[in-house]
Order: sequence, then C-alpha cells, then structure tokens
Amino acid sequence: MVTGREELRAEELEDRVIRIDRTRKTVAGGRLSSARVVMAVGDGKGKVGLGIGKARNVPEAISKGIRRAKKNMIQIPLDGYTIPHTIQAKVGGAVILLKPASRGTGIIAGGATRQLIEISGIRDILTKSLGSGNVMNRAKSCFKALSMLRDPYEIAEQRGTTVQEMLGREIASAYTEEAAEEQVEEAEEVVQVVKAEVEEAEEVVQVVKAEVEEVKEVVEVAEEEAEEAEDIVGAAEEPAEEAESVEPDEVVEESEVVVAAVEEDNGEAESELSEEDGDEQ
Repeated sequence: MVTGREELRAEELEDRVIRIDRTRKTVAGGRLSSARVVMAVGDGKGKVGLGIGKARNVPEAISKGIRRAKKNMIQIPLDGYTIPHTIQAKVGGAVILLKPASRGTGIIAGGATRQLIEISGIRDILTKSLGSGNVMNRAKSCFKALSMLRDPYEIAEQRGTTVQEMLGREIASAYTEEAAEEQVEEAEEVVQVVKAEVEEAEEVVQVVKAEVEEVKEVVEVAEEEAEEAEDIVGAAEEPAEEAESVEPDEVVEESEVVVAAVEEDNGEAESELSEEDGDEQ
C-alpha cells in the first residue's frame, strides 16, 4: 500500500508535522485513544497546503492530513523570495501579520508559522503573532494570510495599468526566473546535442559520398574492361566469319593447285639434278 509520504516523494513535495495532539475518551467499554495531526505540504517553490487529519493512530492521521493538505494547496504570488505586500489574517483568537523583507533577511518567525513558511519556499519575510498562542489556529491564520495575498499583475490588470507604472519596478518570482534559466540551459544543451548529431550526420554524408565516388570508379573500370572484352570478341569473330564464308570446294581446288605447283617444282628439280649427273659422267 502506497502511503501519503511516498506519494509526496513521487510528486516532489515535502511535508511537515506542525502538531500532534492525542486524546482519550472514556466510554462504557473502556477508553478510546485518537490522534489529531496538523500537516503542511509544499514544493518549496511557492506552493503550500495545510491539512488536519484525525484517526485512531498517528500514522493514519498523518496520511489523512497529507491528503487534505494536498487538496488545499495554493500558489503564493512572490516578489523574488518574499511576499509582494503586507497582509494580516485572523482565525479564532490567533492573528498573524506578514510583511515583505529585503533579500538576506531570512524567515523571522517561529512555531507553526515558521514551518508553514519554510515549506512554502519563502526565504525572506517578517511575521508577528498578535493574538492567541493556539498552534492550530496560528497555522490556520498564517495559511489564510498566504491565501489572501494578491498577485500584482492581476491588480494592475484590474486597474488598467501595468506593474511598472503601479510600483515603479517589475515583480517576478525568483523560482520562475530559476525555472526559466533552467529551461534555457536545457534548451542550450539540446541545441549542442543537435549540433553534434548534425556534425555526425555530415561526416556520415561525406563518407557515403566518398563510397559513392569509389563505386562510380569501379563501375567505370568495369565498363572499360567490358568494352575491351567486346573488342576482343569482335576481333575473334572476324576470322571465324571469314572462315565460314569460304566454300569447301574452293579450298580443295586451291589445295590441288598448290600441290600441283609443288609437284612441278619437284619435277624440275629432279630433272636438273639428273642433267648435272650426266654432265659429270
């Protein structure tokens, strides 16, 4: 079974136990014990929620408090790391006053107010408790004050002006600026990766082009060899065609003529030899 805190870790949220109260009720069958837990949940970047959980045991009460705090989460308008204006809220007898502070002031608060403000992501603020010291009512009044904070951009829009004209300066959450810077850095990293991939692709294209050129050269050499082979075949076919064009009878007649000529030459040579022998005798 997934607990409330495991869900928070999965959603990158933090929780704080502000107060645990244990009660006992005597009934006819004995005593019944129960617990009441005041929980705060936030992302440390301007979101915070407050919830109260009641159950027979503390772990179950904490889980209920976490679930209710998540349902009640609000987005706090910030001016850097502080709040944009002074605010005061009252719950029961508890009254909490919140004031903006300059950078580096820190969180001037204590008890339930400090825990709620720390988990919300506010880093510089001045607070004052003006009423009851009841922890639960203090936490509720602090949460109420945070929920009553107004966004300067919404007020400027309602008045038909700009924040620059209304306050003389621009207002922005430091976490929004950090997120924007992170996005820019991530975008630059993506650009670098894309550039590297493009360079690799260009190198691959160059290699492919070189291979294509080599293939073209091989094809040209193969074509030249094929032409030479065709010339050789053509040269071998010409004598064969000439031999095929000659009639057998003509060849026989030519052979007989050659033989006759040779026989005549042999006869003449023999007669000359016999004459020479007669003269010698």
